[in-house]
Amino acid sequence: MTPARFVETIQRRYVIVCAVIAVGLGIMFALRNVVPATYAGVSHVVLVAESGARDPSVGIVDLPSIATSTVVLERVRDTLKLPTSLIDLKTDVSATILGRSSIMAIGARDKSAEQAIAISNAVADELSRYYEEISTQSYDANVSRLSDEMRAEAARMRAVNRQMTSVAAANPFVISDKSVDDITTQIATLSDQRAAAVAQLAGDRALAATTLPNAALAKTERHEILASDPTYVATRASYGNDSAQLASDRASYTDSFPGLRGEMAKISGEANALRSEAAHAMRDPDAYSPAAAAGAAEHTREMAVVAGDEARLSQINDRLAVVRSQLQALPGTGGTYAQLSEELSAIQTEYNALSSRRANALANRAEASSLGSVVVLDRALKADTQLAGGRSRAAVAFLVLVLAMAIGAAFLVESLDPRIRRATEVEELYGIPVVASFGAKG
Repeated sequence: MTPARFVETIQRRYVIVCAVIAVGLGIMFALRNVVPATYAGVSHVVLVAESGARDPSVGIVDLPSIATSTVVLERVRDTLKLPTSLIDLKTDVSATILGRSSIMAIGARDKSAEQAIAISNAVADELSRYYEEISTQSYDANVSRLSDEMRAEAARMRAVNRQMTSVAAANPFVISDKSVDDITTQIATLSDQRAAAVAQLAGDRALAATTLPNAALAKTERHEILASDPTYVATRASYGNDSAQLASDRASYTDSFPGLRGEMAKISGEANALRSEAAHAMRDPDAYSPAAAAGAAEHTREMAVVAGDEARLSQINDRLAVVRSQLQALPGTGGTYAQLSEELSAIQTEYNALSSRRANALANRAEASSLGSVVVLDRALKADTQLAGGRSRAAVAFLVLVLAMAIGAAFLVESLDPRIRRATEVEELYGIPVVASFGAKG
């Protein structure tokens, strides 16, 4: 079919074409809400490589695959807590390199404009982190291994330090380089202190012995107790008066005087009563003698001093025994402490070597990270990303379909029309050329 015949057919059947287009547009208008609106957010990242350095771990041509990888998208889905599946998310996210530059555009489609922006920016951020992780992965493993070994060595050092502290607590002299001299000096000092303590104890014991009760103190105590008993004092006064009267009567009368026997019997009874009252006064629990009380207090004080001397002497003896046992145990504990000290030094050396290796590994990691990095160049913004892409594409596709149906309907009606309108149709029908035609051209 020639273009002229195509245009002629369309012009002749324009009513059908218009009708079909009108019906199609009406259907499209009625179904405009069937296809939901979608939004696209776009962010841009750039691969920055250090000038003059060796090639980075990953080139720009690899970034689209990494950006849409399941590892990156899975982390994005977990970060944003997206309800969509990983397959759907992979379909909605795209990554395209802009020409021959090191810039890549990251697009994300979603029914929500805010969600599309968030997904696009999250993919860009995660791509930057994951790129650094890829670049430094081998160095991270080495750093982690060295860190574990350093923690183990640090634990060993703490254990050896605890053992050394325990040995030093049992025998503090093992710490010194002149432990034998230190112990013997302390033994001599303690021996001198012990001799002084023994002498002090002997003197205080002798002084305490002078405060013990004696005959003179007992006589004074008896006199003070009886003197403070009123009954005894009254009885003694009566006994004294009657004795004086008997002596006077004996001087004045002969033994045959009848009153003498009565006086003598009375005096004898008073003497018995006086002895009985003296015994009762001495047995009285409330009897008090100032001299005896002062002597007892003095004796108590002196015995307290003696007890303090004995305690100090016992303490010196115990300390002396401990120091002597430490001197005897010094060869064994000193060897143990020296062995632990050597072990601690070896562990410290190993720890320092691991620390140096870890520092070198961190430096290598930093160098690997500096060879190349993905930098977020342009984050998706709301004003720039609200696009109704899904509904527009559906409308364009439906409009193309309606135009095709309209043209098809025009040619269908044309083919069903039996009338002959062109000379070419006569030639096709009869197989002979048309020589001439009369009337209107068609």
